[in-house]
Amino acid sequence: MESREWLMIISLLIVAIGWFINSHLNRKLEISKKRMDYRLETLHSFLPVYLSITSSTKPFLDDKNLNEKIKKARINFQLYGYTDEIDLFEKFVLAIEEKNTIEASNILNKLIALIRNRIREELNL
Repeated sequence: MESREWLMIISLLIVAIGWFINSHLNRKLEISKKRMDYRLETLHSFLPVYLSITSSTKPFLDDKNLNEKIKKARINFQLYGYTDEIDLFEKFVLAIEEKNTIEASNILNKLIALIRNRIREELNL
């Protein structure tokens, strides 16, 4: 084979490899974007729960929809949360069910700190 033929083959290989690498990186980026969308949906479902609980001394009496908000946030955490977030949220729900407001408040503060730090890491803030 002539050097032109080798040059053509090498050029085609470089283009093909570049195409595969570009496709792989684009797919990873799209997956990352979708993952972030679901994470934000989870955190947005938790925000009304947090606001209701922190804005009242009797949140379940003042917000008749609080149980539904907790259920929605719980489902989202189960689907899209990290293991430590799920564990803390479950402990939070258990503390509420046991009417242990001090423990629920402590767990809520831990969960908020964990989420805040993690979302800042994920967004590179």
